[in-house]
Amino acid sequence: MRRTSLLLAAVLAVLAGTVSNQSASAASAVQLRFVTANVDFGAPETTPAKWRNLIAPNADVVFLQEAKNLRLADFVDTSTWIIRHGTVANENDSEDRLGSAVLIRRSVATDVDDWDLVKGVDASPCPDGGIMTRWIAKLKIKLTNGRWVRIASLHMPPGRCQTGPGSPYDVMSGNVVDFVQRTDMFTVLGADWNKTVDADPNDIGKRSGLEPNGPDSGDRIDGFMYSPALANCCMTQLGQVSDGHQAVQLKLTISAP
Repeated sequence: MRRTSLLLAAVLAVLAGTVSNQSASAASAVQLRFVTANVDFGAPETTPAKWRNLIAPNADVVFLQEAKNLRLADFVDTSTWIIRHGTVANENDSEDRLGSAVLIRRSVATDVDDWDLVKGVDASPCPDGGIMTRWIAKLKIKLTNGRWVRIASLHMPPGRCQTGPGSPYDVMSGNVVDFVQRTDMFTVLGADWNKTVDADPNDIGKRSGLEPNGPDSGDRIDGFMYSPALANCCMTQLGQVSDGHQAVQLKLTISAP
């Protein structure tokens, strides 16, 4: 009987350890709320209210596009948020380099690194109106579970620049693919894609190995691409932030390293 009791105790201990390990593994994954929003060149009379009432309460990581006229620190609480955006006071940040920004809630990240701009496409005289140089605003963040994730905000060229091979949209599509393929790190892109995110004839998602995900209604051009290993949930349009653009939220679950 004693031997049986000891054997039963050992089995229970192993089972308890397995459950404990499974619980620890599950607890090590974190779910983050990603929000992407085109704020229409940062209209200063409307964007601060949109930030306070619509974007910030629903986000852990924010990707902004058309943000060149904004001084984010004027209305973003920097004790709560990390801001990565150029400033006109920096001679290296010309107007075109201020188009996209990334903001990270301090409570979800223990470190940030590698803030930089990667060129998407040079300025171009597209039909019916040219465009300035477009950039991929990127950095790496270390989450509270120890996982490093690469994130980036970008704004693809408009429809008038989508004129086939060698056009600005085609060139930037290739540069986005090249950027994604430089690392095997988990990657999340938030953008105004200027095409339906998950029906892109340039196949950015397929060529880069990322999963495209956009809203089911409206213009469907604001959304995300991310590493397929990240479990996604609950694509939500939070509300209009500018003409033709909704703030779009996606929840992603990110495992520990």
